[in-house]
Amino acid sequence: MVAVRDHFENQTDVLPVVVTFTDDPSRLTAYRDHLGLDVPVLADTERQLYDLLGAGRGALRQVWSPGTMALYARLLLRGRRLRTPTEDTRQLGADAIVGHDGRLRRVWLPAGPDRRPPVGELASTLDELRR
Repeated sequence: MVAVRDHFENQTDVLPVVVTFTDDPSRLTAYRDHLGLDVPVLADTERQLYDLLGAGRGALRQVWSPGTMALYARLLLRGRRLRTPTEDTRQLGADAIVGHDGRLRRVWLPAGPDRRPPVGELASTLDELRR
């Protein structure tokens, strides 16, 4: 999310939104503060939006794949401290672009946490949709 925020920071027609599907809404302020986000952060504890996007829960081998483990290893090597998860770790993520009219323009449903689309792909898709 930080990479997305930094990439789109000066684009006034883009509003990144983080949606956490399973976390308690009372934890969202701490989440925003931890990541230094100044965008809306929403909670969908009933997973209604997640279901609408067509995403689901992953198998343990999907979520804790070698790629995911390597991702966490890189974070640890950079000095990041990992915390005990408070959410459903098997809930797969989704990335989406929604138009100003509220219509879903594009959705990415990665097969695991280590397979999210690169920020550049989000940006190029957004540029294509602007045309």
